[in-house]
Amino acid sequence: MPPFRSLAAVLLTLPLFAGAAGPAPSTRAYHNPLTVRLASGEPAQNCADPAVLRDPRTGGKNGAPTWYMYCTSDPVSKRERDPNGKDGGWHFRMIPIYRSTDLVHWDFVSDAFSDRPAGLAAPTSGLWAPEPEYLNGRYYLYFTVTDVVDEHSPEKGCGNDSAIGVATADSPTGPWRASTTPVVMPRRARPGCNFHWTFDPKVIEADGRKYLYYGSYGGGIFVTRLSDDGLRAEGEATAVGAPGRYEGAEVKFRDGWWYLFASATDCCNGPLTGYAVYTGRARRPEGPFLDRYGNDMAKGRAGGTPLLLQNGNRWIGVGHNTVFTDAAGQWWTIYHGIDQAESFFSAKDKLTRRLALLDRIDWVDGWPVAGGGLAPSDRAMAAPIVTEGVRADPQPLAVQAAARLKPLWREDFRGRELNPRWSWLRPRADKEWSLGREGLVLATQDADLYVDRNTASVLQAALPQGDVRIEAEIRLAAPDDCCTTAVQAGLVVMRDDDNYVKLVEMAREGLRQVEFAKEMAPAERYYPRYGNTLAGTPGATTWLRLDVHREGGLERYTGYSSQDGRNWVGGGTWTHRLGRDARLGLVAMGGAGRRATFVRVAVSALSP
Repeated sequence: MPPFRSLAAVLLTLPLFAGAAGPAPSTRAYHNPLTVRLASGEPAQNCADPAVLRDPRTGGKNGAPTWYMYCTSDPVSKRERDPNGKDGGWHFRMIPIYRSTDLVHWDFVSDAFSDRPAGLAAPTSGLWAPEPEYLNGRYYLYFTVTDVVDEHSPEKGCGNDSAIGVATADSPTGPWRASTTPVVMPRRARPGCNFHWTFDPKVIEADGRKYLYYGSYGGGIFVTRLSDDGLRAEGEATAVGAPGRYEGAEVKFRDGWWYLFASATDCCNGPLTGYAVYTGRARRPEGPFLDRYGNDMAKGRAGGTPLLLQNGNRWIGVGHNTVFTDAAGQWWTIYHGIDQAESFFSAKDKLTRRLALLDRIDWVDGWPVAGGGLAPSDRAMAAPIVTEGVRADPQPLAVQAAARLKPLWREDFRGRELNPRWSWLRPRADKEWSLGREGLVLATQDADLYVDRNTASVLQAALPQGDVRIEAEIRLAAPDDCCTTAVQAGLVVMRDDDNYVKLVEMAREGLRQVEFAKEMAPAERYYPRYGNTLAGTPGATTWLRLDVHREGGLERYTGYSSQDGRNWVGGGTWTHRLGRDARLGLVAMGGAGRRATFVRVAVSALSP
């Protein structure tokens, strides 16, 4: 079974680029992760939130262009220690900068700053998500300031009054002169030390105007006009990404469309990180950005067409990407990912190890596909073209073979009693559930399956051996502005309360999404036990699909959802070891007062 997808892939060769006759095609190859080296030759251990700038002053007739990559402030070497410092003994490099002429091998040049910029960033502030640009004949470096100095804050002494900063230079490596005035000031969410997350800047130019995107889970992603000198935001901001759902905006123009690439879920949860990248497109920079099925990325039922999802190989938590074209016009994305074999830089200090990965982007029916359909890739791939006049070979595009199914059983819950295959873990009171023409109706419980809170009732059935597909059609009756807690209904496959995968529709604080989660125990000291990713957008009725592949004691669980039962959106793959006795469960939990209806549940055997 190939590690890249839950089903076997067949290769379809597409003529992606028709290069001019004459020069030979490139034969270079690369393998993730990218080679990123410090001045000593030691591999850099972190390059989170990578952003790439092609230096416009290089290339052309004079040879290959020079590229620069900028990374979030982080420790990059376990040898660099500052026991008396203010960052837990680690040496945090303040936006390390690397240089390359082939987009695969990157060498350290300098740090953008020797310390937090005075007059802008507080002494313990992070400098995150750098955004390099060449504007007005100069180099600009935008970045997140996680804690501004009190002079710029409406709440003195607060540690999370984030803002967008900017520095300018005459060279892509500096020296950088930081403005002491934020481009975007801290924005209050509620009284006291409660601020929206003013993170992750992105700048574009369109029709002679400059635009700035910024924001994160706390408040959502916004776009606003940027002054001609690039130093301050102007006018009213427009929401383009739903609060609680998206961060890390990257925006590119292609064939009359603006594409928003945005990342979702926790970026930094060690081996249980489910970070992923989704896309939408719009005719205008201000949006609205809609996914393939017309769902708005800024709405509560947030849309998003998947681009980068973990697929069962070594890489998880893939996201916060940058997008660019090479010398042959091919599209590429660099993003960070986590190696499951070494997921933490330091688990004790909650420093997840995020490495730079590269994959090609193809365009199919107007939508981007990364890594030929195999991203994040973990095999030799054709490298970018960096020399003008060299053409790109046609590259194979992986397409998923149709699954062969053998139905095993189907349940519509219309009888007077439950089928004997079902039994309760922690039985419910009779008044909390019913069978009938609608199906199985469960009242949602003020209970959960989350780390040490294992109080939810689970209606369980045995799963057959071998590879199987589980499908459920559900309705979660809750208003779109629901709920103060994470009310949810759907599927679990579990060995016990602390070892499972979960695929549920969830409603919380106005956000409706399909959560695809994993819990495991025991865990090493300082390690997490629970992590989540996403799998599509709920509808009035939501269809859930969980494919289970078993091989050598390891299972791969791939989640999907659908708004119509026909068009499915994938949600990545979790690996687990739940064993032969793992059971299917139905849950309705996370908060009382709502109702979940299971219209049908079906289990089929999957054939390769």
